[in-house]
Amino acid sequence: MKKAVLEATNRILKGRILSYSESGRLYMDNRTTLFDLMWAADRVRSFFKKDRVKFCSIVNAKSGVCSEDCKFCAQSVYHSTGVKRYPLLKEHEIFKAAKAAYRNKAGCFGIVTSGKGVEGAREIETICKAIKRVKKEFPGLDCSVSLGVLKKDFLLALRRAGADKFHHNLETSEGYFPKICTTHTYKERRETIETAKKAGFKVCSGALFGLGEGRRDRLKLAFLLRDMEIESVPLNFLHPVKGTALEGATPLTPQEILRTVAIFRLILPKRDIKVCGGRAVNLRSLQGMIFFAGANGMMVGNYLTQPGQDPAADLQMIQDLGLRVT
Repeated sequence: MKKAVLEATNRILKGRILSYSESGRLYMDNRTTLFDLMWAADRVRSFFKKDRVKFCSIVNAKSGVCSEDCKFCAQSVYHSTGVKRYPLLKEHEIFKAAKAAYRNKAGCFGIVTSGKGVEGAREIETICKAIKRVKKEFPGLDCSVSLGVLKKDFLLALRRAGADKFHHNLETSEGYFPKICTTHTYKERRETIETAKKAGFKVCSGALFGLGEGRRDRLKLAFLLRDMEIESVPLNFLHPVKGTALEGATPLTPQEILRTVAIFRLILPKRDIKVCGGRAVNLRSLQGMIFFAGANGMMVGNYLTQPGQDPAADLQMIQDLGLRVT
């Protein structure tokens, strides 16, 4: 299989894209070793992204009491997890989180709220005020919003306030999605992304793996993200939370995670691929290997309901690898 990996890599570097069948052969056949895939992915990352690494950071701006039944989510009302519940943060609280993100070298700051969507114009107004203040104080910091399903006028208001990106994960393949959520459809998620694009947003959309899906589901999602021309692809890996429907899920091995990151880089050679939730708990001592597997970014600081690694340790890891945060 090394010959197949070499040929595929050379084609990608010449501007061609992999077909679904080619990608399937590389990813599904274990005769293609992890190190073969990582060698290819690292060459592609280095060619298109050089030695640059992007940091992003988020704030859980409204926590708990989500009406949706996603089996993995600690904030769903269908689960009893003991997660903190609080209404939308005040403008100054969101700004404080953005200031910390900027201090930690993040290039993008995401405002995330629980629930299917934002509840009314008052919440949008608060978020818009926070965005305006962030953009004024830190003009080089991109602002992202992850607010669920929004009306067009809300989206336009966020754009006018200065929001740069709209984040909305597809999570998994369309075929597997009904097994993890029944209160809304995959079609709704796709339509939300298209509406955000029409409103002028750059879109960040990716996955949560380790839900019981197979490699074929991951491939299908990668190709859908390519077809939808998603610019930034966050890859999350389940950290099972007690009280959720997936509390007993078997975590993916570090090798499987790195293999998955690598195939996403080969399918999406020019896109930003960031490893986010579940990084520390699932990869442990192999966290730095994500860049040799093709990632060019990662989330720093805390996640939605779980603590993250010390940002100073993340920055030191990047420096030790001879990479640089941009």
